[in-house]
Amino acid sequence: MNPESVIEALQRLFVNRHDDYAIQQSDGRYLRANHPLTFDAIQEHLNGKVTVGAYQLDECNCVKYLCFDFDPETNKDPLATAKKILEVVLEEDKEKRPRVWQKAILLEASRYPDNSYHLWVLFEPTIPAKVAKWLGLRILELANLNPKEIEVFPKQTELTTDRPFGNLVKLPLGLHQVEKKRSQFVDVETFDPLSSTCLFNVEGISFSEVDIDKILSLKEKAAVQITFDLPQNFRILKTEGEARITRFLLPYWKEGQRNRVEMAFLGWCLKRGISLESALRIIDEVTRVTNDTECYSRLKLVKYHYQNRRTIGPKLLGISGLRQIVKEAIQ
Repeated sequence: MNPESVIEALQRLFVNRHDDYAIQQSDGRYLRANHPLTFDAIQEHLNGKVTVGAYQLDECNCVKYLCFDFDPETNKDPLATAKKILEVVLEEDKEKRPRVWQKAILLEASRYPDNSYHLWVLFEPTIPAKVAKWLGLRILELANLNPKEIEVFPKQTELTTDRPFGNLVKLPLGLHQVEKKRSQFVDVETFDPLSSTCLFNVEGISFSEVDIDKILSLKEKAAVQITFDLPQNFRILKTEGEARITRFLLPYWKEGQRNRVEMAFLGWCLKRGISLESALRIIDEVTRVTNDTECYSRLKLVKYHYQNRRTIGPKLLGISGLRQIVKEAIQ
């Protein structure tokens, strides 16, 4: 294993600001270093000479990850807590697709072999801190876990003049300066130790701009409860039905509003229980007839919508969105 590759992986996945960092003291506190986080500083972190805390929010208030931190000092059963959160994020739908792609998840025993864990969900590209915090609270809600027993990072959603750096999280694979125990990545199923080469297989998850905008529009609060009812069974439309819907969409499939039309249409499909297969055929035909050069992206959005929109929970526009588009078109 090349140590330089590990350092590069740590930088890629966990370091969002390079202009400064913090160093853990012997009493557990962190003090700002007041100089850039360099390659050599991370090397010293891996060697156990210093323990680096990396600031999570960048200057644009975006983050690379969501992190759950649970220790035996504040959590009555960190192991059970870790398993509950993993159960939620890896839960599969009827088509055997997990809520969160496993390659975007890392489980770290933060002071191995103690019962103390960091569970990381990585993003690529970065997302607004408000979105990451919302997702973290939503996951705790789905897992029925008390947020008072779990630290969710990011804690802040934006930097301020009083807090120009915000919260930090200890970089993985370092030495805890109080307990004198190193962190260790562990398998999400067996909790057995993993080599640091597991970092090379990580691929962060991404979200559509639509989903990010929906979450950003929500009022920030300590707990989030957004639910809506969808049909249990989805049906494939007859050829005639698919053709009729295609004819309806064609006049409104104009440059500048195609994304709005598609999102409203897909919301309607989910609410009415229209199958993924029918939705794909309809969008494929609409893009063919209108010579839409973004056909591939349109079809990709259909699949993403069916796979992810129900798990995140923003309200779907559906028929109300289609009505608004029609109203604007005839004014």
